[in-house]
Amino acid sequence: MAPKKHQSAKPETKSKADNVDEAPLQAVVLADSYNRRFEVLCNDQPRVLLPLCSTPLLAWTLESLSLSKVKQVFIFCGVHSEKIRSFVESSPYRHTLDIQCLSSQTARSAGDALRELDDMHVLNADNPFILVHSPIISNYDISKMVEAHKKRREEDKNFIMTMGIGLGGRRHPESPIMLVHPPSSRLLHYVQNPLSPSQARIDFPSRLFLDPWPKNIDTYEVWSGTPSTSSSSRGGYRDLGVDICEADVPALCTENFDYHDMRRGFVNGVLTSDLLGKKIAVHVVGKDDQDEDHQQQQQQTHRGDLRSGTGGSYLERIRDTRTFGEITRDVLRRWAFPLAPDNNEPGGVQYELRAGNVYIAKDNVVLSRTTTLSGPLLIGPRSALAHNTHIRQSTLGADCTVGPSTTISQSYLFDDVRVGANCTLRECVVGEGVVIADDVQIGKGVLLGNGVRLGRGTRIPDFARIGRERYRGEDFDSDEEEEENDDDRDQRLEILGSDSIGYLWPNEEEEPPSDSDEEDDDPYEHPKNKQLLQLGRRLSNLSTSTVSLSTLSKASSSAASSPLSIASSASTLPDIAPLSLNQGPREEFYVEARESLVRAYEEDHRVENAALEMRTLVMGENAGQDAARKEIINFFLTKVSLEGGAPQILKSTTSVFERWGGLVRSFSTTDYTLIALDVQNYCVENKEYSQWFGIILRGLYDSDTITEDELIDWRDSSIARGEGTTNPQEKKEWLDVYQKGKPFVDVLESMESDDDEDDDDDEEEEESD
Repeated sequence: MAPKKHQSAKPETKSKADNVDEAPLQAVVLADSYNRRFEVLCNDQPRVLLPLCSTPLLAWTLESLSLSKVKQVFIFCGVHSEKIRSFVESSPYRHTLDIQCLSSQTARSAGDALRELDDMHVLNADNPFILVHSPIISNYDISKMVEAHKKRREEDKNFIMTMGIGLGGRRHPESPIMLVHPPSSRLLHYVQNPLSPSQARIDFPSRLFLDPWPKNIDTYEVWSGTPSTSSSSRGGYRDLGVDICEADVPALCTENFDYHDMRRGFVNGVLTSDLLGKKIAVHVVGKDDQDEDHQQQQQQTHRGDLRSGTGGSYLERIRDTRTFGEITRDVLRRWAFPLAPDNNEPGGVQYELRAGNVYIAKDNVVLSRTTTLSGPLLIGPRSALAHNTHIRQSTLGADCTVGPSTTISQSYLFDDVRVGANCTLRECVVGEGVVIADDVQIGKGVLLGNGVRLGRGTRIPDFARIGRERYRGEDFDSDEEEEENDDDRDQRLEILGSDSIGYLWPNEEEEPPSDSDEEDDDPYEHPKNKQLLQLGRRLSNLSTSTVSLSTLSKASSSAASSPLSIASSASTLPDIAPLSLNQGPREEFYVEARESLVRAYEEDHRVENAALEMRTLVMGENAGQDAARKEIINFFLTKVSLEGGAPQILKSTTSVFERWGGLVRSFSTTDYTLIALDVQNYCVENKEYSQWFGIILRGLYDSDTITEDELIDWRDSSIARGEGTTNPQEKKEWLDVYQKGKPFVDVLESMESDDDEDDDDDEEEEESD
């Protein structure tokens, strides 16, 4: 017996470590947003139960966590906790996840929630947990973040949190500026950076550069949410609101009662405290996938890179009505695959996927033969659309009806909505049980709360909020509720009419300020920035910094590369610009156009169908055919292989444009020489293509994408020789590429002249005979 005791005691430490590794992965979901952005839609339900593609946000979140090997979920509830408990009890996830709903009526911030969690002692102190700030939709395995965090902790126990960071995607008004040490992924400084009003400068603590710790830190990177160039369709870095936390995090919140917001309070508190000695890391989501399988990432880059910058990884959070609309369209476009309505829909509804990313529920949906559907869109079960209805990039929940000659564009209707005839709904959210009579027009950005009724002929102005009950601010006292005053009643009747049931709420940016000092310090809650968080707002009128990533090197001897000078140049942040008639398409157009081309290429669509989808997008975004043609040419030039020398490049070019040249020409109806100019521009911007410009032109000619006369017109154009720019270097680059293509056109013209002369000689011989 003695040897057995000795053997069992010997691996005791290892066994304990194994038990820690085998402990179930825990996640904490904050069900309360601790802001009022969805308030009119959440008057009688929690935000996490709002439907996205007819499925509650909480279901999407639980499905995303299930894909990340999470076993135990704590849902921290505030208001409407009973409805969240009821949902969990009837949810299929109760069979696959250990879900516990923890409620509190006193928590007013994320910091308060973590303090109460710390007091409950429900978290495993030996293992990190996942903290989800907002509802998420993700096909990314978050457990990879957990593993990376554990490896980092093995080297340095002072790392207590790892923040999930996304790269690329659309710009957002809540994009921070971060100072990072790339080799260690250590976060050194974090600044909230609203798009409006922009900050004149960003200040970094001098201690980070004068006396860094540890002393081997000599390179810094500034990560911001601004695109790399003003014309880029991709954004910069963004905070995903998903953290990997040690037990130290809630414990520090308990010790520091001024930690309310997890970024302004906790993160900045840890980063600026010399006494705590704790560290925070950042993890770029999807980078681990890229390192594991670079080749697979290259093959999938167009599908996932546009949104997340990481191959096929997708992780986004719903934090306002802007992201609600954007993420809805992403799901319908299958960017979050396998999370898609027809494949892994958490709500259990069966959908049929049709061409153009149109999802139709299989349960008794009635569509008129004259109904026009332009995807991506979703029609929920038992819904009915009358004749001459037009539905574009929208979602309709269950049991919805739409009257004849009604147009619904980029709008999101919850369950049991009734829309009359001759109505127009544009970029709005319509709550459950809303009834809209005939001839109603609803402007963009409008939010209609549950149970609202709009009378015949009502015109709802842009960005209005209408609730079934009167607006109640934070200081509302039910015992002292006053009757509606005459001015408010007159305004309501003027807009809604006497046949409507509902009340006008102040616009989100017009809400009375909160008494909370924490909210007053939040730059994202500034009225100008809150406007940009709304569905229907455009960011295309924002001037954009040309710097999104700067490398700051302590060892650099260049004055311009000093930390302070580069930090100053990188802090030229965007603000609202005056109206410009030459602003060009908004960023979303380029993202959606590229995804449309990816889908057409990978699924081998007919040219006619690809052109129809692109033309619909052009009209919807008012982009113009020039922008579409350039995007089409740029996309298919990336499919031309530059390997194997001139013969293989010519073969590849000819093959690509024999298949897709018709799509290019369909967007060049005014001047076909623009095709050659766009190709030349691409070769100027992509140096690896410039030496092969002549070969590419020949491939376009052989594939009948461009004719001889059109090539001659291009050759004789002053723009092709770089006369359209005043920049000497740019003009030289255009002229160099021009010289690569001109000889082919000259030879082509001379051959045609010789053929003409031969034909003339033949005709003269025939006449002499």
